[in-house]
Parts: sequence; structure tokens; C-alpha cells
Amino acid sequence: MKERSNRFTADLMMLGTVMLMGSSYPFAKDVLGAMSPLLYSASRYLVAALFLFIVMALMRRPLGLPRRDWVPMVVLALIGVALFQACWGLAMARTAPSVGSIVMTTTTAFSAILAWLGGRRLSATGWAGIAIAFAGVVLVVNNSLTHVTLATDSLDGTFLWILSAFAWALYVDRCAPYNLCLGALPVMAWTTLIGALALLPVSLLFDSLSEFARLDDRLLSYWLYTAIFPVGVAFLGLTAGFDRLGVSRVMVYMYLIPVAGVGLSAAFFGDPLTVARVAGGSIVLLGVILTRVALDRAARVPV
Repeated sequence: MKERSNRFTADLMMLGTVMLMGSSYPFAKDVLGAMSPLLYSASRYLVAALFLFIVMALMRRPLGLPRRDWVPMVVLALIGVALFQACWGLAMARTAPSVGSIVMTTTTAFSAILAWLGGRRLSATGWAGIAIAFAGVVLVVNNSLTHVTLATDSLDGTFLWILSAFAWALYVDRCAPYNLCLGALPVMAWTTLIGALALLPVSLLFDSLSEFARLDDRLLSYWLYTAIFPVGVAFLGLTAGFDRLGVSRVMVYMYLIPVAGVGLSAAFFGDPLTVARVAGGSIVLLGVILTRVALDRAARVPV
């Protein structure tokens, strides 16, 4: 009975985590109307890093990083934070939030490709899932069931989303051994801090800190919200979910992120919800579910 109660609590926690992660898309879009993408991404991840270190301190976890792990952490930070967030912010400024939340689910497809490159055998189901997911992305971007509407500006934003999804998949894949020896929370905290510090000077080459003066109280609260909750708090929820539910069940919840992102964007921020976009999103979800199943089966087969 107690085990069932704990699992139910963990399921509720994962639903809240998914809502937080999905909510970053519409809130970020509003802030990016007044702030440049690179400065937004660098500044909010710097705040998120400070939040994670405060949590570690409250948990009485060691804050230091072994000398031998500095180089790997820097490389992971450049891929999983600097590159990922630079592409994420630039893509968000160019496309609707619903497009981003859907295209980012292709992370699972890239994870499967990385697993294959690493020597895992990927079944026909996995390859079919990858093809279906990217076909759904084309429909989402085209945003029409009857006409071809693809344009250079929409493809530009989509390419950035896909690059962002690849960077995140590569980061998660390469983080795995360090999560085991250092713990997921320290890895996330240090890579978030290093990545934000690397991205900030790049953003200041093109942008200015005076942009914060453009944010009214509402936009400033949105900026702070997206710094702490969809990054810091959501990650804490993910780590707890992995411990209580296991990776496979947590990954199922990840498929609800675009549902949360699209729903919140349409309900509160006026992002148009078209039939083509809903159909394309459903196709993408089908593809990533098939790919996830294939990945789970491949993980159980000795290499």
C-alpha cells in the first residue's frame, strides 16, 4: 500500500514537472519580444545555476568538482548549455512556441541515432520511428494539410530547433557516466554554470545589459520564472522521478511536454492551434514513442 502511494506521489510530481518544462515555451516567447535571445538564454541559465547550487548547499552536498572532471564538464557545458540554449533562444525568437515544443521531442530520435553510432543495434521499429517523427516535424512546420507553405524563414527556425534537440541528446548521452560517479545534480549545476558563463560574454558582443530596462514587471517576472522553475525545479523533479519510477517511465512523461507547451501557448498566449499542427504533433509523438520502445529493447540486448 505504501509503495503504491509513493508511486502515485511520484506520478503527480512528474505531471507537475512536465507542466513546468512545457511552460517555458510560451513564457519565453513573450520575454523575447523585448530581450535578445542570447542574452536571455545566458542570463536565465546563470540564475538557474545559482538556484541549483543553493539547493545543493541546503542538501549539504559537496559543491566542489574533482580536478579530473573539469575538462569533461566544460565540454558538456559547451554542448548541453551554451550551444543548446543559444539555438533554443534563437529558434524561439523566430517561430511559434508550439512549433518548438513539438520539434524538441525529436531529441529521442537523436538519442537513438547516437545509441546506434555507439554500437547498439536499432530495430526496424526504431528507424521507422525516427522517419515518422521527422515527417511529423515537416507537417508541423508546413502548417497546412492541403498546400506546401514552407518558407526560408520557417526552415531557419526549424533548423535551429533541430540543432538544439541534437545538442541536448548528445549532452544527455555523454552525461550518463558522470551522473553515476558524481551525481546528476552536481553535473547539472556545474554544466549549467559553466555554459551560462561561456554564453554570456558572447551575448554581450551583440547585446547590452541595458536590455533588462526594457522588461516591465510582468516580463521581468516571466524571465525569472523561466530561469528557476522550468530549469531548476523541473530538473529536481526529473532526478526524483528517475529514482522512484525509473528512466523508461519518466521518458513516457516527457512525451507530454509538447502537449503542455502547445496547450498553454494556445490557452494563455494566443498561439494559433491549427489542425495541421495538431496532426503533425501527433505524428511526431507516435514516432518518438516507437523510437523509445526500440531504444528500451536495444538496451536489454547485450552488445
